[in-house]
Amino acid sequence: MTDFHHFFHQYLQVSRSFTKNLNEQLAAHGIFHSQWAIIHFLKGNGPATLSEIVQYLNVEKPTVTRTVSRLEERKLIAQLESNDKRLKRIELTSAGEEIYELCKGITVNYEKTVIADVSEEELEIAMTVIKKIQKQLQQEDVD
Repeated sequence: MTDFHHFFHQYLQVSRSFTKNLNEQLAAHGIFHSQWAIIHFLKGNGPATLSEIVQYLNVEKPTVTRTVSRLEERKLIAQLESNDKRLKRIELTSAGEEIYELCKGITVNYEKTVIADVSEEELEIAMTVIKKIQKQLQQEDVD
């Protein structure tokens, strides 16, 4: 039987390697994985608040705030005008849309390369395991 400690160690190693290598792939466009995650979220979900992005990424608000600031500096995202300053919504700009299209191809190709030797069945099993772990983690957050 596999020691669960080794499972989590391996999972973290894979996660770190994936992020590091994806950052190298995205570097040509001056984007990091953390920035890509926000751009990807906004493209798929439309304008969002910082709280919605924080919830989706499951990271601390100061981390998202810094990343959003960097994306704003590069004019890849912009804040929508709102009467309620507490609910600032963020959207992709046209430059952000362009970066999305460029980086989407890079990430899809990279992901395909990484899982090239993984069968559909293995991928389904891995997704089932990850979803079960995620569900348990979400329950832990509630408790």
